[in-house]
Amino acid sequence: MDKQAKDQEDEQKKMEDIDRKKNKSREGRKSGLDFRKYTQQIWLAGLGAFSRAEEEGNKLFDSLVKVGEELESKTAEIADQTVEKVSEKAKESVTDTKDKVEKLIDHSVNHSLNRIGLVTVKDIQHLENLILQLHSKVDFLVEENKFLKEQIVKK
Repeated sequence: MDKQAKDQEDEQKKMEDIDRKKNKSREGRKSGLDFRKYTQQIWLAGLGAFSRAEEEGNKLFDSLVKVGEELESKTAEIADQTVEKVSEKAKESVTDTKDKVEKLIDHSVNHSLNRIGLVTVKDIQHLENLILQLHSKVDFLVEENKFLKEQIVKK
């Protein structure tokens, strides 16, 4: 029986070796399957990240465009206001300068005409005012004269 027990023991060792090899093979297959599954998950996670980045990127891009449009609108408005203010100040300055130059020219021309002895527009206006005053006085005197004549005739 020794031999038979030994054979049985050898047989059992062989079976255990076969079982170990099968288990290792299964573990190898299982770890290979796990590795494929893991790489597939990594791939899917990458695709998900890319998709999310694209969505968020588009949202961010649209948001930045909107902010840029608002900023451009405000900037254009401020620029228009500034141009308008500068334009108004320039017009005022030109008008003031023009008025000063006109006064200087009028004064110089009037002074020159007076030295020569020619009549100026001011002189003519002054004479015109005097004539109007005289005309009013004459009209008053004519009316007064009529009134006095009527008084004399009534007596």
